[in-house]
Amino acid sequence: MDYRYSFKTDPAGPKGIRGSSWLDPDKLALLIIDIQNYLTDKKYSGQYSSSNFEDYYPRLEDVVIPNIKRLITVFRKMNLQIIYTRNSAVNKFLLDVPGLSRMRYAQELRDTRGNNYHLYSDDFSSRIDERIFPGEKDIVLLKTSSGAFCSSSMDLVLRNNNLTSLVFAGGLTDACISTSVREASDRGYLCTVLDDACICSNMEDHRACA
Repeated sequence: MDYRYSFKTDPAGPKGIRGSSWLDPDKLALLIIDIQNYLTDKKYSGQYSSSNFEDYYPRLEDVVIPNIKRLITVFRKMNLQIIYTRNSAVNKFLLDVPGLSRMRYAQELRDTRGNNYHLYSDDFSSRIDERIFPGEKDIVLLKTSSGAFCSSSMDLVLRNNNLTSLVFAGGLTDACISTSVREASDRGYLCTVLDDACICSNMEDHRACA
């Protein structure tokens, strides 16, 4: 049997799958999507974060970051896998960035002081927020599109580690989270999105996707 379909069925469970399969510790991984400085540092406030949501930073600081830190503590204590993604290009000419994403990466992004920044792998804006910095056993994957499966080795990494039940946290709920969840679900993974561990620039969109 293909390992991706090794979960137990139960007509009374969510989507006809036994409830325990969704958080099976033998197959469980925490995916922390794009909690990078450009989404968490106020000096980058704007296009990809708080422009449409005045409570963005209070919710990020008081709810989302603390909950992600709690998740990290629990997963590490249980010796479960944590995988981070970074929305980041490696090639300075954006040759590793596909299609329309290349246009977005090429935009002249400016921080609150008017300084340009780009989501390159070595740029501070693209680094993971130090409050939830990866540990030595955690995996960090760079991606160049909204979906974590489209432009990274996420699927290969999960297959190699026999991980099929995924817990999603991070941001943005209506962009990289929702796209990654759809990609994962289409590949046979069981996906759980944690409402209070995800951030979005618009609460209406957040509620629709979480």
